[in-house]
Amino acid sequence: MEALNYCTHAIEGLQNSAQNFMQDMPSTHKNILRVAELLKQAIKFRLPDNGDLFEDGLRALPAIFRLPYPIVAAEFQITSNGLGQGPLAICGETLDRSTKRIALAIEINADNYDIYSWMLSPQKYDLLTSDGAIAIIPVFYVDAKQHWAIPPLGIVIPSRKIDDNTILFNKTKELYGGSLPQGVKRLPLEIHATDLMPEYASKLEQENGLSYVMATAQQDSHDESRAILGLIEILSCNNVSTATIEAPKSLNKRRTAKGKVPMFEFKVLTLDFQDSPEATTKSLGGTHASPRIHLRRGHIRRLPEKNVWVNATVVGNRKMGVVMKDYSVNPNIELGGKNDK
Repeated sequence: MEALNYCTHAIEGLQNSAQNFMQDMPSTHKNILRVAELLKQAIKFRLPDNGDLFEDGLRALPAIFRLPYPIVAAEFQITSNGLGQGPLAICGETLDRSTKRIALAIEINADNYDIYSWMLSPQKYDLLTSDGAIAIIPVFYVDAKQHWAIPPLGIVIPSRKIDDNTILFNKTKELYGGSLPQGVKRLPLEIHATDLMPEYASKLEQENGLSYVMATAQQDSHDESRAILGLIEILSCNNVSTATIEAPKSLNKRRTAKGKVPMFEFKVLTLDFQDSPEATTKSLGGTHASPRIHLRRGHIRRLPEKNVWVNATVVGNRKMGVVMKDYSVNPNIELGGKNDK
């Protein structure tokens, strides 16, 4: 699977752009540098295009969910319209196109709150008292301006699914102008906005009102939150693991010598097939012989004691090789890196 290396370029870009805010927006300046540092620390994942793992309304998301690592950066490219499906895009507001995305996610709990208090106000500390929360910070490349940026707001999601809540549902509908558009699913989650660019967020609220600020947070985090929650959900399957693709050592040696940010190793999702001569599943109606395994989108089958990933289309004989599409297939072989269960 091709490396995107978005984190490397985003770190460089954010470190440079932070200087533009030092004088007039000092809190924003600090937060941009904080985000760049978090990108360095994060475990990187390469996700399929559009961060699109599947759409099932998070039905298989564990009742109490956790990130696979304390800090995760999920990279993916946008091949659709580049605007996402958030409320501002749906309502027709003019938005900047962004085709390179990073979903930066941080697990926050009572033990590490002091470190991350800059993104979660003391008034919202109660979100952490039971199961903790996950902060999601979108980091994106503005195509027209050719630079990396963060939005004025991110989101914080308490790490527990909630029962159907009419009040929250009605508030979500308000963000979309009164009704949820087709394709936008009702999710069993409580979502809170968090200031990443406090000075700018305050200006937005003064000029447009709180509802617009919330719609902005929802818009900017829509694709990234879906990607992170989908990653958590798919890793709950007992036949899904990860493989680590190592960073290029010789290239990094040259980059380090020039004072540049290195390329990072990254993880890809792998699907473990049973060791059988013919690793096949039912095709979607074709009659021709397919010499290789093609892995495409699938769904989660929820069993009493575990979740299992089921392929929508897997056809062929694994002995003839593997065609890598959205995911990597692990027929008991190495994927150019160490395999992580």
